[in-house]
Amino acid sequence: MATIYKRRETRPIPDGAEIVDYRGKPHARWIDRKTGRATRALLNAAGTKIVQEAEFYTIQYFNESGKRKKANTRCADKDAAQQVANALETEVALRKRGVINTKQERFAHEARRTSMEQVADFRAYLTAKGNTQNHIHQTCRQIERIIAACHAENIVDLTGAGVLSVIGELRDGGTSLRTCNAHLRSVKSFTRWLWKEKRTADDALAGLSQFNEETDRRHVRRELTPEELSELIAHVEASPKENYRLCGSVRAMAYRLALGTGFRVKELRTLTPVSFNLDGDPPTVTVAAAYSKRRRQDVQPIRPDLAETLRPWLAGRPRNEQLFRLPHNTAKMFRRDLEAARAAWIEAARSDSERQQREQSDFLKYLDADGRVVDFHSQRHTYISGIVAGGASVKTAQELARHSTPVLTIGRYSHARLHDLTGALETLPSLMPNEPQQQTQATGTDGRLSEEPRGHLRGQLGGKSLQGVASGGETDIAQETEDARHKVLPMNTLGERRRALAKVVRAGVEPATHGFSVRCSTN
Repeated sequence: MATIYKRRETRPIPDGAEIVDYRGKPHARWIDRKTGRATRALLNAAGTKIVQEAEFYTIQYFNESGKRKKANTRCADKDAAQQVANALETEVALRKRGVINTKQERFAHEARRTSMEQVADFRAYLTAKGNTQNHIHQTCRQIERIIAACHAENIVDLTGAGVLSVIGELRDGGTSLRTCNAHLRSVKSFTRWLWKEKRTADDALAGLSQFNEETDRRHVRRELTPEELSELIAHVEASPKENYRLCGSVRAMAYRLALGTGFRVKELRTLTPVSFNLDGDPPTVTVAAAYSKRRRQDVQPIRPDLAETLRPWLAGRPRNEQLFRLPHNTAKMFRRDLEAARAAWIEAARSDSERQQREQSDFLKYLDADGRVVDFHSQRHTYISGIVAGGASVKTAQELARHSTPVLTIGRYSHARLHDLTGALETLPSLMPNEPQQQTQATGTDGRLSEEPRGHLRGQLGGKSLQGVASGGETDIAQETEDARHKVLPMNTLGERRRALAKVVRAGVEPATHGFSVRCSTN
């Protein structure tokens, strides 16, 4: 049963009021300016405010879940307030019986709110989730841009056709497909959040797919060659000039670390002497989870020679000192060093012809003849390219690149995919007419071993085959002759073996295989 009452509210004592005693309790008495009548109100326990009844009645009732609720009737008349209370009780009864759909009621309530209010809630959600302020600002800015272009005052006005039309206008206006996809990802994450939070009945943009960025790549990076790396670092380290208030030795060490770890600019900025474990096996550099792009602590192994180079450079530095105060525009800083190193390299030419050749080459050039660029992030490309070119599998490259999925490693670093495919091609037989065919890795159960693993397996297994490792050290395995390997099995013999095998299978005994003893022998 709902109850109605007027709430008691405390208000400041009106100006000019006098304190009087009425029925043994202190009251304030004053002349109301609106009505011109004398008004009296009880004082609170502290005697600093007056206590008055609210103008409108309040209803107290239990909803369909059994929770106590209060609602303002906005009615000063008691009978009218009672009618509102009766209507609320009727709605509660209908909800309990399922006559009123609570989900549809909630969807209708959210649809009445403005889109900007929903975006504000989404911003608060991203903040509570722990996303960076840069990511939150960029995501919400792109969402607001699409909402404004769609004229979507409410979330029900945000449709797939409208969003696709806006993205199409961006693309036709000269925006790259990568930027178009960024806007699409932001607004799709917003509508997906609305659906997960049960603010909408479905995800209105679930059917929209992204564009193929590979058809419109405008900033293609290339990796640096070993000769370019040596020339660049040597020039920067010997340079007496500061670049963005950083001396040459600091910039050179930052470049070494970027090339030796694949760290991004923001991750390099967070490094302190505590981040390094140069005495470990292997030596490592650690990036805290709060500063890693994938939001987890990254312990990156480094080469021992890089660790020995870092050891004297880190000696004597405070434990919590920021090592690299890299500027916001690191691309411009790196380009200055790149141009200075190229100019010095051209100046070092010994003859006019050599100088002319160097000027026409792409060595240490920001933009090469193929339209590819070299910037600070190219050092990360160089790191991953070197890992893959050294024989690492795509999975290993993914772990060292700290990507969430190997698809990103293969898709963004296409040269990694080519190296991996090239390693697989080495297992194919030679097609040269006068060249003896190389023996391939045995994959059956006849126990034959290949002479040497192909591709990157040679480095992973140390020159031993998989079956050789499993055989417990057997190395004296007789090689079959060429005639024996190509010996044709007569059809009658094949039929007898099949009939014998069928009898063994029907008896419930697993048939023996010829290579089993070779792989599992412990003699």
